Amino acid sequence: MLEGEAKVLARLLTRRFGPLPKWAATRVQEADAEQLETWADAVLEATTLGEVFGSTGLEQDED
Repeated sequence: MLEGEAKVLARLLTRRFGPLPKWAATRVQEADAEQLETWADAVLEATTLGEVFGSTGLEQDED
């Protein structure tokens, strides 16, 4: 089930923000169920990918 949740979240993120950078895809794949649910909720209101993950944007350097 966790794999399915990660797949749906990745799809939502991609549809809203475009292709996922490697750092974002890795975070989604490695997240637990609680974190995936938090990020799925954040997709509804976030205006940037960084806002979904609550990040400072530093991850973007890692592409």
